[in-house]
Amino acid sequence: MSAAPLVFRLEGACWTLRILPTVVHFLAQYAQTNRLQRESVGQLYARDLTGNSIDIELATLLPPKWSLRTRVKFNTQQAMEEREAKFKEGLHCVGLWHTHPEKTPEPSREDHGLAREHALAARPQLAGLVFVIVGNAPVPHGLGIWIDDGELLRRCWHDTPDTPPKIPTQARMRSKGPHNDATRA
Repeated sequence: MSAAPLVFRLEGACWTLRILPTVVHFLAQYAQTNRLQRESVGQLYARDLTGNSIDIELATLLPPKWSLRTRVKFNTQQAMEEREAKFKEGLHCVGLWHTHPEKTPEPSREDHGLAREHALAARPQLAGLVFVIVGNAPVPHGLGIWIDDGELLRRCWHDTPDTPPKIPTQARMRSKGPHNDATRA
């Protein structure tokens, strides 16, 4: 496991998204590396949404209502309870993650709908929802990272030394609570 966080950029954003090594390791444990594994799903948390980088410092696993190789459904009430508990600990739910049984994941039509629904529900608290799909290629290629602002689902790109800087135009993420209205999945 790398000691450095993975850094991702959204074109035009004035912030970067950093995924801490403990979170990368946690997510990698759920990669669907064989045909018998079912999809997993969980939530992503950050402490500070006002800086130049948003650090994803915790990922959790939600117990599925049901799970297949290519689909998963979680209990939204349990997700809300988790968000409220983590908010009391100073953590803001900034997104969702789930797995796909493919090397480099791309969002399905259902994924687009799920990201949009949760982004719109979180709009009073967040300017965008982080949406991570864990594929089974090695990190960072096996991680697909998107931000949905309620209008567009836009891909974040892994920041490498040869990545040109982006012009900052996007508002910072913000949070006012545990997203009590983001209840449907």
